[in-house]
Amino acid sequence: MSNTQYAICHLQRGSGNDSGMSCHIERKDAKGKVYVPVNANANRTSQNRELLTFPDGVANRTEAIQHRIDTAGLYRKVAKNQTKAIRIIMTGTHEQMMKIAQEGKLDNWIDVNLKWLRETFGSENLVSCVLHMDEKTPHLHATVVPIVTTERLRKKREGEKKYETKSGPRLSADDVMRRSKLHEYQNSYAAAMKPFGLQRGIVGSTARHQANSEYYKQQVSRYEEDIARLQVNIEKAQEGKNTILSWFGKGDLAKAKKELTEKDELITKLKSQIQILTAEKEQLQEQRKSEIERLRNGYQKEIDAAIRRVEATERQSKEKDAVIDRQKRHIDQLDRKANPQRYRLSSGAELVRINVPNYQNPSLHIWTRVGNEVFEETKFQIDYNVAQAHFNRQITDEEFVNAVFEPQEQVNEKQANLLVAAFELAIGGPAQAHVGTGSGGSSSELPWGEQKNRSRRSR
Repeated sequence: MSNTQYAICHLQRGSGNDSGMSCHIERKDAKGKVYVPVNANANRTSQNRELLTFPDGVANRTEAIQHRIDTAGLYRKVAKNQTKAIRIIMTGTHEQMMKIAQEGKLDNWIDVNLKWLRETFGSENLVSCVLHMDEKTPHLHATVVPIVTTERLRKKREGEKKYETKSGPRLSADDVMRRSKLHEYQNSYAAAMKPFGLQRGIVGSTARHQANSEYYKQQVSRYEEDIARLQVNIEKAQEGKNTILSWFGKGDLAKAKKELTEKDELITKLKSQIQILTAEKEQLQEQRKSEIERLRNGYQKEIDAAIRRVEATERQSKEKDAVIDRQKRHIDQLDRKANPQRYRLSSGAELVRINVPNYQNPSLHIWTRVGNEVFEETKFQIDYNVAQAHFNRQITDEEFVNAVFEPQEQVNEKQANLLVAAFELAIGGPAQAHVGTGSGGSSSELPWGEQKNRSRRSR
């Protein structure tokens, strides 16, 4: 057993909604069925515990992640490829963690970890923290949603449009996982763990042995300094011998012999010390190599294995998600055939695309086409409940637009004229109606409803 006991804090980006990791952490699959990994003892799984209380209506870790994103007041829509959660594994060298548990200090260790997480990442961003007692070493799985309020950073590139500076919260794992911050996390975490006999240890990256390597480097440097100092002393002793030899010409032979003997003994002693220090230095260097290898093959192997299992679970989850997506698309196709009226605009125009930047404070942007004429980006503040119905896929894009915009508001004047012309051709004669453009009343034989109250309209 090594005398060095390490604090371990391993950060990793989650994937998608991180449901695969939720399966591992909560010991339940997506359907609520019990899941126990091969490296866990099912008899001790009951000792695992979620250390945080979820908000009302939130049942598990995956929902807690989404709840934080939904309630953070983000002004940008979350992209599919964005990191929604950061996983953090916190533990220590096996021997010391078992000692902490046996001495009844585990709850205190947990409290200090929770305090560090809240102070480092923000209480609101810490959405889950689970204690695992059914694996080899007691450890924590913390989940942080990377919501930040700092100014957005980006490297300057030629010809690139600069980001607009906006205030307010953002979802940005890049900010949280910045290299300089990772270094700060390891330092502050080590300071928090010091009272428990744990020191700065492995960082889950190419720099994971940085602290340990630096220690050995300093020790080797000290040996080299000592060796250099001894060599200087040998040179001085040699210079003394030369001085003594000059005494032979002055007839003080007895004194010269005595001094030479002392200098030779000193030189021999210094050389012996150099040999000892050199051997210790080489031993230290070998110890460094073996220590790194031990750590790499020890707990790091355990972490890597756990991560591989989680990633395998995630792949399976993604495959299931892909099947579900295909089924949803197929259902949509069938619905289009069975209910074509749900996929038509009341104006008769073609819906090119829509955009709702923020469903918490919703506004609807639409682009429509009639022939080659495109009407771009009409904007309205809209009803929250209608927006939520669209967000939950209860209504189609076209039904959403029809609920918000009157037919005459879905097109511009030129598009409206094109629609009237098309209608005339369809009925075989001129229409007896005028199509408005949203600036006033309108009447038409086209299937448009009566104009709603547009008091909430904005441009």
